[in-house]
Amino acid sequence: MSITVDEILRRMITDAKNLNPNIDISQGTETYIRFAVTASAIWGLYKQFDWTLDQIFPPTMSKESLEQWAADRNLNYENLTASELLTLILSYIRNPQSGGKPTDFERWALEASSTGRAIALESSMFSGNMSNLSGVNAVKPHDLDGVAFTCSGSDTGKYIVIDLGGSKEIIGIGLGFITNRDAAFGFSISDDGESWTRLGKIEAAYWWAMANFDASARFIKIALEEIANIESWQTEALNEVKCFGVEIYEASDTDEKPTTSKCLHNHYGVGTVLMLMGPSSLSMRCCEAIRAKCEYEGPVAPREIWVNVPTETTLSLKVEVNGFSNLNESAFREDVAKYFASLKAGDLFIPSQIIVYAIKNGGSNATVLVSKNGSEYVEQTSAITSDPTEKFVLGTLEVLDE
Repeated sequence: MSITVDEILRRMITDAKNLNPNIDISQGTETYIRFAVTASAIWGLYKQFDWTLDQIFPPTMSKESLEQWAADRNLNYENLTASELLTLILSYIRNPQSGGKPTDFERWALEASSTGRAIALESSMFSGNMSNLSGVNAVKPHDLDGVAFTCSGSDTGKYIVIDLGGSKEIIGIGLGFITNRDAAFGFSISDDGESWTRLGKIEAAYWWAMANFDASARFIKIALEEIANIESWQTEALNEVKCFGVEIYEASDTDEKPTTSKCLHNHYGVGTVLMLMGPSSLSMRCCEAIRAKCEYEGPVAPREIWVNVPTETTLSLKVEVNGFSNLNESAFREDVAKYFASLKAGDLFIPSQIIVYAIKNGGSNATVLVSKNGSEYVEQTSAITSDPTEKFVLGTLEVLDE
Protein backbone atom coordinates (compact mmCIF):
# COMPACT_ATOMS: atom_id res chain seq x y z
CA MET A 1 0.00 0.00 0.00
CA SER A 2 1.54 3.31 -1.11
CA ILE A 3 0.88 5.45 1.96
CA THR A 4 3.38 7.46 3.98
CA VAL A 5 3.74 8.18 7.69
CA ASP A 6 2.95 11.87 7.04
CA GLU A 7 -0.32 10.99 5.28
CA ILE A 8 -1.41 8.80 8.20
CA LEU A 9 -0.45 11.53 10.69
CA ARG A 10 -2.39 14.20 8.77
CA ARG A 11 -5.50 12.00 8.75
CA MET A 12 -5.20 11.39 12.50
CA ILE A 13 -4.84 15.13 13.23
CA THR A 14 -7.81 15.96 10.97
CA ASP A 15 -10.00 13.37 12.71
CA ALA A 16 -8.93 14.63 16.17
CA LYS A 17 -9.72 18.25 15.33
CA ASN A 18 -13.10 17.24 13.91
CA LEU A 19 -13.89 15.67 17.28
CA ASN A 20 -12.37 18.49 19.37
CA PRO A 21 -11.65 21.75 17.49
CA ASN A 22 -9.84 23.18 20.51
CA ILE A 23 -7.27 20.39 20.83
CA ASP A 24 -3.64 21.51 20.63
CA ILE A 25 -1.72 19.23 18.22
CA SER A 26 0.99 21.63 17.15
CA GLN A 27 4.49 20.29 16.52
CA GLY A 28 6.43 19.69 19.71
CA THR A 29 3.42 19.09 21.93
CA GLU A 30 3.02 15.77 23.73
CA THR A 31 -0.16 15.04 21.77
CA TYR A 32 1.64 15.59 18.44
CA ILE A 33 4.50 13.30 19.51
CA ARG A 34 2.04 10.56 20.56
CA PHE A 35 0.16 10.89 17.25
CA ALA A 36 3.46 10.72 15.29
CA VAL A 37 4.56 7.57 17.13
CA THR A 38 1.17 5.95 16.53
CA ALA A 39 1.25 6.93 12.82
CA SER A 40 4.67 5.34 12.48
CA ALA A 41 3.44 2.12 14.09
CA ILE A 42 0.37 2.04 11.80
CA TRP A 43 2.63 2.58 8.77
CA GLY A 44 4.75 -0.37 9.92
CA LEU A 45 1.63 -2.56 10.06
CA TYR A 46 0.74 -1.51 6.52
CA LYS A 47 4.25 -2.42 5.33
CA GLN A 48 4.06 -5.77 7.11
CA PHE A 49 0.70 -6.37 5.45
CA ASP A 50 2.17 -5.52 2.03
CA TRP A 51 5.12 -7.83 2.63
CA THR A 52 2.82 -10.67 3.71
CA LEU A 53 0.75 -10.28 0.54
CA ASP A 54 3.92 -10.34 -1.56
CA GLN A 55 4.85 -13.73 -0.10
CA ILE A 56 1.68 -15.40 -1.42
CA PHE A 57 2.85 -15.65 -5.05
CA PRO A 58 6.42 -16.56 -6.14
CA PRO A 59 6.98 -13.61 -8.55
CA THR A 60 6.75 -11.15 -5.62
CA MET A 61 8.36 -13.31 -2.93
CA SER A 62 11.60 -12.36 -1.22
CA LYS A 63 14.57 -14.65 -1.82
CA GLU A 64 14.20 -16.05 1.72
CA SER A 65 10.58 -17.00 1.01
CA LEU A 66 11.55 -18.52 -2.33
CA GLU A 67 14.18 -20.63 -0.58
CA GLN A 68 11.66 -21.75 2.05
CA TRP A 69 9.14 -22.59 -0.69
CA ALA A 70 11.74 -24.70 -2.47
CA ALA A 71 12.92 -26.36 0.75
CA ASP A 72 9.34 -27.36 1.67
CA ARG A 73 9.16 -29.25 -1.65
CA ASN A 74 12.66 -30.74 -1.46
CA LEU A 75 13.91 -28.68 -4.42
CA ASN A 76 17.67 -28.16 -4.52
CA TYR A 77 18.27 -24.41 -4.70
CA GLU A 78 21.93 -24.34 -3.62
CA ASN A 79 24.07 -21.78 -5.49
CA LEU A 80 21.06 -20.38 -7.40
CA THR A 81 20.50 -16.65 -7.70
CA ALA A 82 17.07 -15.25 -6.83
CA SER A 83 16.09 -15.06 -10.53
CA GLU A 84 17.30 -18.61 -11.23
CA LEU A 85 15.41 -19.89 -8.18
CA LEU A 86 12.24 -18.09 -9.30
CA THR A 87 12.57 -19.68 -12.76
CA LEU A 88 12.94 -23.11 -11.15
CA ILE A 89 9.86 -22.59 -8.95
CA LEU A 90 7.68 -21.24 -11.77
CA SER A 91 8.67 -24.20 -13.93
CA TYR A 92 7.77 -26.54 -11.06
CA ILE A 93 4.33 -24.93 -10.69
CA ARG A 94 3.50 -24.58 -14.38
CA ASN A 95 4.71 -28.04 -15.39
CA PRO A 96 3.41 -30.61 -12.90
CA GLN A 97 5.00 -34.03 -13.07
CA SER A 98 3.50 -36.30 -15.67
CA GLY A 99 6.01 -39.14 -15.82
CA GLY A 100 8.35 -38.24 -18.63
CA LYS A 101 7.57 -35.13 -20.67
CA PRO A 102 10.51 -32.76 -21.43
CA THR A 103 9.79 -30.47 -18.47
CA ASP A 104 9.98 -33.50 -16.15
CA PHE A 105 13.48 -34.30 -17.40
CA GLU A 106 14.50 -30.65 -16.99
CA ARG A 107 13.28 -30.61 -13.38
CA TRP A 108 14.96 -33.93 -12.56
CA ALA A 109 18.21 -32.63 -14.05
CA LEU A 110 18.15 -29.52 -11.85
CA GLU A 111 17.69 -31.75 -8.80
CA ALA A 112 20.94 -33.65 -9.50
CA SER A 113 24.38 -32.81 -8.12
CA SER A 114 27.83 -34.29 -7.53
CA THR A 115 30.41 -33.75 -4.81
CA GLY A 116 33.64 -31.86 -5.39
CA ARG A 117 34.63 -30.04 -8.56
CA ALA A 118 36.86 -30.60 -11.57
CA ILE A 119 40.33 -29.02 -11.43
CA ALA A 120 41.05 -26.69 -14.35
CA LEU A 121 43.48 -28.62 -16.54
CA GLU A 122 45.65 -27.32 -19.38
CA SER A 123 46.92 -29.22 -22.40
CA SER A 124 50.54 -28.58 -21.35
CA MET A 125 49.99 -30.70 -18.23
CA PHE A 126 49.73 -33.93 -20.27
CA SER A 127 52.61 -36.17 -21.33
CA GLY A 128 53.17 -39.90 -21.89
CA ASN A 129 53.40 -42.55 -24.61
CA MET A 130 49.72 -43.44 -25.06
CA SER A 131 48.70 -43.69 -28.72
CA ASN A 132 47.32 -40.51 -30.32
CA LEU A 133 47.75 -38.57 -27.07
CA SER A 134 46.29 -35.05 -27.36
CA GLY A 135 46.31 -32.77 -24.35
CA VAL A 136 44.14 -30.28 -26.25
CA ASN A 137 41.36 -32.84 -26.60
CA ALA A 138 41.87 -34.27 -23.12
CA VAL A 139 40.84 -30.98 -21.48
CA LYS A 140 37.61 -30.79 -23.54
CA PRO A 141 35.60 -33.71 -22.13
CA HIS A 142 32.31 -32.41 -23.57
CA ASP A 143 33.66 -32.53 -27.12
CA LEU A 144 32.87 -36.10 -28.18
CA ASP A 145 34.50 -35.54 -31.58
CA GLY A 146 37.94 -35.01 -30.04
CA VAL A 147 40.09 -37.96 -28.93
CA ALA A 148 42.38 -37.62 -25.92
CA PHE A 149 44.09 -40.96 -26.59
CA THR A 150 43.39 -44.41 -28.05
CA CYS A 151 44.29 -47.94 -26.96
CA SER A 152 44.64 -51.10 -29.03
CA GLY A 153 45.85 -54.62 -28.34
CA SER A 154 49.55 -53.69 -28.41
CA ASP A 155 49.24 -50.73 -26.01
CA THR A 156 49.21 -52.57 -22.68
CA GLY A 157 51.56 -50.75 -20.31
CA LYS A 158 51.34 -47.42 -22.10
CA TYR A 159 50.41 -44.42 -19.98
CA ILE A 160 49.71 -40.73 -19.67
CA VAL A 161 50.96 -38.47 -16.86
CA ILE A 162 49.20 -35.32 -15.65
CA ASP A 163 51.36 -32.73 -13.90
CA LEU A 164 49.16 -30.49 -11.75
CA GLY A 165 52.06 -28.08 -11.21
CA GLY A 166 51.97 -28.54 -7.46
CA SER A 167 50.61 -30.86 -4.81
CA LYS A 168 46.80 -30.89 -4.66
CA GLU A 169 44.26 -32.75 -2.57
CA ILE A 170 42.30 -34.92 -5.00
CA ILE A 171 39.18 -37.00 -4.40
CA GLY A 172 38.62 -38.57 -7.81
CA ILE A 173 39.72 -39.19 -11.38
CA GLY A 174 37.40 -39.38 -14.39
CA LEU A 175 37.75 -40.73 -17.93
CA GLY A 176 35.23 -40.65 -20.77
CA PHE A 177 35.16 -43.43 -23.34
CA ILE A 178 33.62 -44.32 -26.67
CA THR A 179 34.07 -48.09 -26.92
CA ASN A 180 32.45 -51.51 -26.81
CA ARG A 181 35.75 -53.19 -25.98
CA ASP A 182 36.62 -54.10 -22.40
CA ALA A 183 39.68 -52.39 -20.98
CA ALA A 184 41.05 -51.59 -17.51
CA PHE A 185 43.21 -48.64 -16.48
CA GLY A 186 45.36 -48.34 -13.37
CA PHE A 187 45.77 -45.08 -11.48
CA SER A 188 48.88 -44.03 -9.57
CA ILE A 189 49.96 -40.81 -7.87
CA SER A 190 53.34 -39.28 -7.10
CA ASP A 191 54.87 -36.15 -5.62
CA ASP A 192 58.11 -36.32 -7.64
CA GLY A 193 57.11 -38.15 -10.84
CA GLU A 194 59.38 -41.10 -10.01
CA SER A 195 58.01 -42.92 -6.97
CA TRP A 196 54.40 -43.98 -7.61
CA THR A 197 51.57 -45.15 -5.32
CA ARG A 198 48.84 -47.17 -7.02
CA LEU A 199 45.27 -46.22 -6.09
CA GLY A 200 43.41 -48.89 -8.05
CA LYS A 201 41.90 -49.42 -11.47
CA ILE A 202 38.69 -48.72 -13.38
CA GLU A 203 36.97 -50.35 -16.33
CA ALA A 204 36.27 -48.51 -19.57
CA ALA A 205 32.66 -47.29 -19.81
CA TYR A 206 30.85 -44.26 -21.23
CA TRP A 207 32.04 -42.10 -18.36
CA TRP A 208 33.80 -43.52 -15.36
CA ALA A 209 34.89 -41.51 -12.35
CA MET A 210 37.04 -43.15 -9.70
CA ALA A 211 36.23 -41.53 -6.38
CA ASN A 212 35.96 -42.19 -2.64
CA PHE A 213 39.62 -41.62 -1.89
CA ASP A 214 41.51 -38.69 -0.45
CA ALA A 215 45.09 -38.25 -1.62
CA SER A 216 47.65 -35.50 -2.03
CA ALA A 217 49.71 -35.55 -5.22
CA ARG A 218 51.27 -33.47 -7.97
CA PHE A 219 51.56 -36.19 -10.64
CA ILE A 220 48.83 -38.62 -11.72
CA LYS A 221 49.54 -41.58 -14.00
CA ILE A 222 46.87 -43.42 -15.97
CA ALA A 223 48.13 -46.68 -17.50
CA LEU A 224 46.43 -49.33 -19.65
CA GLU A 225 46.62 -52.59 -17.70
CA GLU A 226 44.21 -54.87 -19.58
CA ILE A 227 42.42 -54.84 -22.93
CA ALA A 228 40.19 -57.54 -24.39
CA ASN A 229 41.31 -59.46 -27.47
CA ILE A 230 39.40 -58.99 -30.69
CA GLU A 231 38.11 -61.71 -32.98
CA SER A 232 40.16 -62.75 -35.99
CA TRP A 233 37.69 -61.18 -38.37
CA GLN A 234 37.78 -57.77 -36.59
CA THR A 235 40.04 -54.89 -37.62
CA GLU A 236 42.15 -53.38 -34.84
CA ALA A 237 41.76 -49.81 -36.13
CA LEU A 238 37.96 -50.09 -35.97
CA ASN A 239 37.92 -51.51 -32.44
CA GLU A 240 40.17 -49.14 -30.51
CA VAL A 241 39.30 -47.93 -27.03
CA LYS A 242 38.90 -44.17 -27.44
CA CYS A 243 39.09 -41.74 -24.52
CA PHE A 244 37.53 -38.33 -25.22
CA GLY A 245 38.23 -36.53 -21.94
CA VAL A 246 40.10 -36.53 -18.63
CA GLU A 247 39.03 -34.89 -15.36
CA ILE A 248 40.65 -34.66 -11.92
CA TYR A 249 38.41 -33.80 -8.95
CA GLU A 250 39.12 -31.91 -5.75
CA ALA A 251 36.98 -31.27 -2.70
CA SER A 252 34.64 -28.27 -2.62
CA ASP A 253 32.59 -26.55 0.08
CA THR A 254 29.48 -26.90 -2.09
CA ASP A 255 28.15 -29.64 -4.34
CA GLU A 256 28.42 -29.09 -8.08
CA LYS A 257 25.01 -28.72 -9.68
CA PRO A 258 23.49 -27.33 -12.89
CA THR A 259 21.81 -23.93 -13.04
CA THR A 260 19.98 -24.31 -16.38
CA SER A 261 18.41 -27.27 -18.13
CA LYS A 262 16.92 -27.85 -21.56
CA CYS A 263 15.51 -31.14 -22.82
CA LEU A 264 15.73 -31.93 -26.53
CA HIS A 265 13.23 -34.76 -26.88
CA ASN A 266 13.93 -37.34 -29.61
CA HIS A 267 16.99 -35.32 -30.66
CA TYR A 268 18.90 -38.40 -31.83
CA GLY A 269 15.77 -40.32 -32.90
CA VAL A 270 12.65 -41.76 -31.33
CA GLY A 271 13.13 -42.66 -27.68
CA THR A 272 16.22 -40.48 -27.17
CA VAL A 273 16.71 -37.57 -24.79
CA LEU A 274 19.48 -34.96 -24.96
CA MET A 275 19.84 -32.78 -21.88
CA LEU A 276 21.67 -29.47 -22.45
CA MET A 277 22.96 -28.15 -19.15
CA GLY A 278 24.56 -24.97 -17.85
CA PRO A 279 26.96 -23.58 -16.87
CA SER A 280 29.53 -24.48 -19.53
CA SER A 281 32.02 -25.32 -16.76
CA LEU A 282 29.92 -28.29 -15.62
CA SER A 283 32.07 -31.39 -15.17
CA MET A 284 31.33 -34.68 -16.90
CA ARG A 285 30.96 -36.31 -13.49
CA CYS A 286 28.05 -33.98 -12.75
CA CYS A 287 26.66 -34.70 -16.22
CA GLU A 288 26.77 -38.39 -15.42
CA ALA A 289 24.97 -37.72 -12.12
CA ILE A 290 22.28 -35.88 -14.11
CA ARG A 291 21.94 -38.78 -16.54
CA ALA A 292 21.62 -41.24 -13.65
CA LYS A 293 18.97 -39.05 -11.99
CA CYS A 294 16.91 -38.81 -15.19
CA GLU A 295 17.30 -42.54 -15.79
CA TYR A 296 16.11 -43.33 -12.27
CA GLU A 297 13.15 -40.93 -12.29
CA GLY A 298 12.06 -41.46 -15.89
CA PRO A 299 9.38 -43.84 -17.14
CA VAL A 300 10.17 -47.47 -17.87
CA ALA A 301 10.55 -47.29 -21.64
CA PRO A 302 13.19 -47.96 -24.30
CA ARG A 303 15.21 -44.76 -24.45
CA GLU A 304 18.73 -43.38 -24.36
CA ILE A 305 19.74 -40.30 -22.39
CA TRP A 306 22.68 -38.02 -23.20
CA VAL A 307 23.81 -35.07 -21.09
CA ASN A 308 26.11 -32.34 -22.36
CA VAL A 309 26.68 -28.59 -22.34
CA PRO A 310 25.93 -26.46 -25.43
CA THR A 311 28.70 -25.86 -27.94
CA GLU A 312 29.81 -22.25 -27.58
CA THR A 313 30.25 -20.18 -30.74
CA THR A 314 32.07 -16.87 -30.24
CA LEU A 315 30.74 -13.80 -32.01
CA SER A 316 33.07 -10.78 -31.99
CA LEU A 317 31.51 -7.45 -32.94
CA LYS A 318 32.61 -4.20 -34.50
CA VAL A 319 29.87 -1.62 -34.08
CA GLU A 320 30.23 1.58 -36.13
CA VAL A 321 28.00 4.21 -34.50
CA ASN A 322 26.51 7.32 -36.06
CA GLY A 323 26.50 10.14 -33.51
CA PHE A 324 29.39 8.50 -31.69
CA SER A 325 30.15 11.69 -29.71
CA ASN A 326 26.78 11.41 -27.96
CA LEU A 327 27.06 7.67 -27.21
CA ASN A 328 27.22 6.49 -23.60
CA GLU A 329 29.71 3.75 -24.45
CA SER A 330 29.86 2.09 -21.03
CA ALA A 331 26.05 1.75 -20.88
CA PHE A 332 26.03 0.45 -24.46
CA ARG A 333 28.64 -2.21 -23.66
CA GLU A 334 26.66 -3.24 -20.58
CA ASP A 335 23.48 -3.69 -22.64
CA VAL A 336 25.30 -5.82 -25.25
CA ALA A 337 26.85 -7.97 -22.53
CA LYS A 338 23.43 -8.51 -20.91
CA TYR A 339 21.95 -9.42 -24.29
CA PHE A 340 24.53 -12.15 -24.90
CA ALA A 341 24.12 -13.41 -21.34
CA SER A 342 20.40 -13.89 -22.03
CA LEU A 343 20.99 -16.03 -25.13
CA LYS A 344 20.39 -19.75 -24.65
CA ALA A 345 21.15 -22.75 -26.83
CA GLY A 346 19.28 -22.49 -30.12
CA ASP A 347 18.58 -18.74 -29.82
CA LEU A 348 19.14 -16.37 -32.76
CA PHE A 349 21.63 -13.53 -32.71
CA ILE A 350 19.79 -10.44 -33.98
CA PRO A 351 22.10 -7.59 -35.13
CA SER A 352 19.26 -5.06 -35.10
CA GLN A 353 19.08 -5.48 -31.33
CA ILE A 354 22.65 -4.13 -31.12
CA ILE A 355 21.58 -1.12 -33.21
CA VAL A 356 18.66 -0.54 -30.82
CA TYR A 357 21.12 -0.43 -27.91
CA ALA A 358 23.29 2.08 -29.77
CA ILE A 359 20.32 4.39 -30.39
CA LYS A 360 19.05 3.90 -26.82
CA ASN A 361 22.39 5.07 -25.43
CA GLY A 362 22.75 8.23 -27.53
CA GLY A 363 23.73 7.16 -31.05
CA SER A 364 21.60 7.99 -34.10
CA ASN A 365 22.26 4.73 -36.01
CA ALA A 366 24.82 1.94 -36.24
CA THR A 367 26.35 -0.71 -38.49
CA VAL A 368 27.16 -4.14 -37.04
CA LEU A 369 30.08 -6.25 -38.34
CA VAL A 370 30.41 -9.80 -37.01
CA SER A 371 33.30 -12.26 -36.81
CA LYS A 372 32.28 -15.86 -36.10
CA ASN A 373 34.91 -17.90 -34.24
CA GLY A 374 37.71 -15.61 -35.41
CA SER A 375 36.70 -15.44 -39.08
CA GLU A 376 36.78 -12.27 -41.16
CA TYR A 377 34.45 -9.45 -40.09
CA VAL A 378 31.41 -8.99 -42.37
CA GLU A 379 28.49 -6.59 -42.14
CA GLN A 380 25.52 -8.43 -40.65
CA THR A 381 21.96 -7.25 -41.24
CA SER A 382 20.00 -10.49 -40.88
CA ALA A 383 19.77 -12.79 -37.87
CA ILE A 384 22.36 -15.54 -37.37
CA THR A 385 20.78 -18.89 -36.60
CA SER A 386 22.21 -21.45 -34.19
CA ASP A 387 21.80 -25.19 -33.83
CA PRO A 388 19.67 -26.50 -30.95
CA THR A 389 22.92 -27.50 -29.21
CA GLU A 390 24.80 -24.26 -30.01
CA LYS A 391 25.01 -21.14 -27.87
CA PHE A 392 26.37 -17.75 -28.94
CA VAL A 393 28.83 -16.02 -26.58
CA LEU A 394 30.36 -12.56 -26.90
CA GLY A 395 34.01 -12.30 -27.90
CA THR A 396 35.57 -8.87 -28.37
CA LEU A 397 33.42 -5.77 -28.77
CA GLU A 398 34.85 -2.79 -30.66
CA VAL A 399 32.84 0.43 -30.72
CA LEU A 400 33.88 2.79 -33.52
CA ASP A 401 32.91 6.20 -34.89
CA GLU A 402 31.27 5.64 -38.27
